[in-house]
Amino acid sequence: MKKIILTLALAITSLLMFADDDYYRFARDVDYYSRGYSNDQVVMLYQNHYGIPQSTLIQLYGDYGNSWGNVALGLELSHFLGIPIGDVFGFYAGGNGWGVTAQRYGIKPGSAQFHRMKSIMGNKNKYWRDIYRDYDRRRDPIIARRGRIIFDDGMIIIGPSSKDIKRVNKQIEKRNKEIYKEQRKREKEWKKRNKKIKKEQKKQQKRYEKIFGKVW
Repeated sequence: MKKIILTLALAITSLLMFADDDYYRFARDVDYYSRGYSNDQVVMLYQNHYGIPQSTLIQLYGDYGNSWGNVALGLELSHFLGIPIGDVFGFYAGGNGWGVTAQRYGIKPGSAQFHRMKSIMGNKNKYWRDIYRDYDRRRDPIIARRGRIIFDDGMIIIGPSSKDIKRVNKQIEKRNKEIYKEQRKREKEWKKRNKKIKKEQKKQQKRYEKIFGKVW
């Protein structure tokens, strides 16, 4: 049984490594194609292809380790999955590789979705290679509109990801519970002290009546 589990674990690890290699190769190649061009030139190409504001692209570039290859991969995953790019980045930035990030959103190594994503990366790899070659000759960013992808507003949210928001909400909920618990504790302590004070007052009243008698 242990051997079977170990074999399965090794197989899964191997699949993840191969998946990471595919994603890494795409990001590396697209990075390579963009060398020799200024960030402004790349931003114009990306803006024409993805239809995303320049300010958003510049922020993504900084968030993804100053790698245009990672930006392209993040955007392709975001578009393929139909989720905001901020969500993709939120998980990737947590120290996870691209393979783990893709698997987090259901693109498991060897699955039909994985092969579709791999095909997209292969086509986009050639796309960006040809775009940069063409751009080198013409210097016209509009060429990047070939096979253009248009993102809707909900997919280019860069702020906190849904994961980050859930984490913050959990922290708030936890803090509220702690505050409520502390209040309940203080309330119980106050009732206990009050009860003790009343008990002591009754004792004193009895001692007083014993000495001086009841006062009517």
